[in-house]
Amino acid sequence: MAAYEALYRKWRPQTFDDIVAQPHITKTLKNQIIREKTAHAYLFTGSRGTGKTTSARIFAKAVNCLHPRDGNPCLTCEICRDAEAGALTDLIEIDGASNNGVDEVRNLRDNAAFLPVRCRYKVYIIDEVHMMSAGAFNALLKMIEEPPPYVKFLFATTEIHKVPATILSRCQRFDFRRILPADIAGRIQYIAEHEQFTVTDAAAYRIASLADGGMRDALSLLDQCAAVSDTIGSETVEEAVGVAGTESVYEILRACAAHDAAAALQRIDLLYRQSKDMTRFADEISQQLRNLMLLKTAPDDPALLSCMPDALEQLRSIAEQMPLSEVLHALSEVRSCCDRMTRAGNRRMELEMTLIRLCAEDAGQKGDFKALEKRIAALEQQLQTVMQNGVPAAAQPALQMPAPKRKIPAQELQVQGKTDTTQYVPVKNWATVLEKFDEVNPSVSGLLQGSNAFVIEEQNILLMIVRNRLFKSLFMKQDAVSLGEAAAQVLGKKYAIRFKCVESEEDKAAPIDVLLERAKAQGIAVDTRRD
Repeated sequence: MAAYEALYRKWRPQTFDDIVAQPHITKTLKNQIIREKTAHAYLFTGSRGTGKTTSARIFAKAVNCLHPRDGNPCLTCEICRDAEAGALTDLIEIDGASNNGVDEVRNLRDNAAFLPVRCRYKVYIIDEVHMMSAGAFNALLKMIEEPPPYVKFLFATTEIHKVPATILSRCQRFDFRRILPADIAGRIQYIAEHEQFTVTDAAAYRIASLADGGMRDALSLLDQCAAVSDTIGSETVEEAVGVAGTESVYEILRACAAHDAAAALQRIDLLYRQSKDMTRFADEISQQLRNLMLLKTAPDDPALLSCMPDALEQLRSIAEQMPLSEVLHALSEVRSCCDRMTRAGNRRMELEMTLIRLCAEDAGQKGDFKALEKRIAALEQQLQTVMQNGVPAAAQPALQMPAPKRKIPAQELQVQGKTDTTQYVPVKNWATVLEKFDEVNPSVSGLLQGSNAFVIEEQNILLMIVRNRLFKSLFMKQDAVSLGEAAAQVLGKKYAIRFKCVESEEDKAAPIDVLLERAKAQGIAVDTRRD
């Protein structure tokens, strides 16, 4: 009985025409072979399972094929058959991870000096070339730049940033793209038809999504699902791979939109008891959050989404419950959670904490953020006005603008002379007054931080002791009216508002003296002698 061969090996492309979703590369290589204008060194880069090593093997067969057909190997001549069987001595395939030293490269260079035995070209395929050491790369430089006319080099790597620029400049570089889910699903259906088992469209697309752009990963998952059942549906994929269903993802998203942490935790508990992979489930949540982001941003272009057509209505229903800012925040939190889960000991706990944080952000907290944004905007507007008034006229832009109405400064309200302190009655709930005033004028209320207030009953005056030097120039008469109304709501009586700016001793002191005092307080020795 013949040994079973994995699907990704059995269905490895044999010609350039069989390679999926890389026409920009296969067309170029075929034309070079047809015109006999092939380069001496190639560098194939891209994510895993996109066809780099496969393309290198096809290229090695095609340049040596006895009867090439439109740039493809014929697959029937003795060269093609021996190359496929691994018996062709002129085709040398090397693993860069295990042959990454200078000695191995020197042996390669010595062997390259000999003429090919049976083929037109001696072809070296070095996989995962980025794993080679710096010394090994340096040993390769001269040979790659000026190799013998009968030698060709084909390098493959998934981490192009680790390959030295000196190597890159001596190679023709081809970037392999991630394969789209639709192309992977089509290839799965083609293979399933020839392997005599059935795959539904939803299951094929589900496998393609889990493969993340890699055809080899997709065929490995298909092989795994085929061992469970000859009729592969979405449930078969979820059972074989150990992933949660899309309905569980939608349930989590609905719970986040409704801020129902209990529902989200119940779903996580159910999946955990079913031995589902929490890391993969978190990644699936992030994928659907990406779909929501695209749906909110470009609602008229559903082709951007990575989902089946029957799931579009569910996504639209969830999108109506979540504003774009909330979707973006949730996507950022879940992606951060995915990164932490790779290092965490308890991955379930990491996901639960993330979902609780997302569900705990209720409407009241969002209102606080909006109020804070309004306060910041008001402060920025006030600061802009002050800065414009303080800039000399020569520095102002030439554009003539109508002069704004001049506000009456509140310096007129400043208390004149000294007041007998024995008549002062402290306002105990002054913080409550400031909270009321903050709702009306947040930009000015911030200047009253650290202030105190006293009531002079005989004169019906509320006196503020302010320690912010900007307050004197920014506090206007209309602000005093608003503050008086806020104080009346809290104190139950209307007072005339007065204030007095008091500088702290630190403000009065010279800057160098302040620094010296702080240094002494912290036990820092300072030498003030002059040489």
